[in-house]
Amino acid sequence: MDILSSLNDAQREAARHIDGAMLILAGAGSGKTLTITTRLAYLIGEVGIDPLNTLTLTFTNKAATEMKLRALNLIRSSQPSANPLLCTFHKFGLLFLKLYIRELNRANNFVIIDIDDKKKIIKEFENSIAANIVGNEISRYKNMLLSPEEIISSSVMPAFIGGRANYEKIAKAYKSYEEYLVANNLVDFDDLLCLTYRILDSNPSLCAEISNRYKYITIDEYQDTNELQYKLLRKLCGAHENVVVVGDDDQSIYGWRGAKIENILNFKDQFSSVKVVRLEENYRSSSNILNAANELIDHNRNRLGKKLISTKKDNKDIEILQNSDEESEAKIISARIAKLINDGEHPTQIAILYRINALSRALEEGLIANGVPYKIVGGIKFYERAEIKDIISYLRLILNPHDDFSLERIINRPKRGLGKVGFNKLSEFAFNNKISLYEAILRMDEGLLGKKVFTALNELARDIAELGEPKDLVFELENKFGLKEFYKQSPDGDDRLLNIDEFYGSINQKIENNPDFSLEEFL
Repeated sequence: MDILSSLNDAQREAARHIDGAMLILAGAGSGKTLTITTRLAYLIGEVGIDPLNTLTLTFTNKAATEMKLRALNLIRSSQPSANPLLCTFHKFGLLFLKLYIRELNRANNFVIIDIDDKKKIIKEFENSIAANIVGNEISRYKNMLLSPEEIISSSVMPAFIGGRANYEKIAKAYKSYEEYLVANNLVDFDDLLCLTYRILDSNPSLCAEISNRYKYITIDEYQDTNELQYKLLRKLCGAHENVVVVGDDDQSIYGWRGAKIENILNFKDQFSSVKVVRLEENYRSSSNILNAANELIDHNRNRLGKKLISTKKDNKDIEILQNSDEESEAKIISARIAKLINDGEHPTQIAILYRINALSRALEEGLIANGVPYKIVGGIKFYERAEIKDIISYLRLILNPHDDFSLERIINRPKRGLGKVGFNKLSEFAFNNKISLYEAILRMDEGLLGKKVFTALNELARDIAELGEPKDLVFELENKFGLKEFYKQSPDGDDRLLNIDEFYGSINQKIENNPDFSLEEFL
């Protein structure tokens, strides 16, 4: 089968490109994913490139999973010796640090913390400025590759609303925060790229080795890359210029979180002999929608230029509804949806998009009044829910009982009678003896915390030590710690139990589908 047969002319031109830099300007709905995955399959299956010499970086796990499945389906017939590395920027950083964080004199059993964990740590060092503001500034500094020392000693204050006094507080909090991360062998999301870059930048021989390993690099959604990601890319392709970036300069909307549109606009000037391919055939929208979109996009000032052409027939004209207030708007929208459903349209084909959650109230009331069932999509992300983070902390402790950060989180979940005063005594004992909290539990005297708490904590430590990685992991986890029973008592217990069951189910499924299941890899 010719794997290029399903492509149009522009897609085929991009897929056949092998050596040298290339910029693929891909408009919305123009088959970008198909082009990327087909090119990867072409390099491996037709040209004979070793899969281990390829690296494809995306921005979301969902995109990475979809691309990997498509690419593997295309190259299955050629039976490659190994799978290509196709993952997010941050997953690449994680894999890299697992192998090379020792270059920073740190162990590779580090724990990755999320935003809530980050805020909790920051609150220990800075209380007069909101933790989310301090956290955002720290993230910004890391993506600028500025260390705490560089921030503190800087004579030029990076842009921050609040003046020099608040800036100095944030700089000091940043230093304390970094010291805490290193002392507890933690890394945050920004570290996955920041530390990776620092290691490559300080070790030219390792940098050359990694660049020679990944001889064919592809970056998806290049318009959303920031300065650090660009610098990391330069390190990765230092030994060659076989780099393909794919993106749409008209879809760059993440400048507020550090994305630099200049990365895609200036790409052809930053690499030599850059090939530019424009994917302009749109397979998603009717010409009515595209014509309107093209008219608007033509007013963008900083763009490389392209014009989307629809492959579909004309559809209904775009209609603009102008209403006096949100109540009348909701009334009209809900009435139209009710009519669509009555006329035979399936509800799953209908969606309402709104800018902020507060706007849903009027819409919900309008839908209820018209008897239209609906589902709100959103809320707290699954892996940021308290009950899920607790289970993850228990799983981390199975791998590393000396993970103080995880033990502190679950030491009283379920309740073991340990209050704040008791925990402070335990922490002080661990600190004075230069040992982990886990070891402190094993070595402390009964009189330090009282018999009841002493017994409960020793049972916790024993259960963690005994658990290991059994085949019936979920059963043993629940049997020993009773998290479902604990959360059942909470006001929203039913929802929490559903979340726990969902998570347990995902673990069981992965164990069943993979005889070589690795808890470390799962985490």
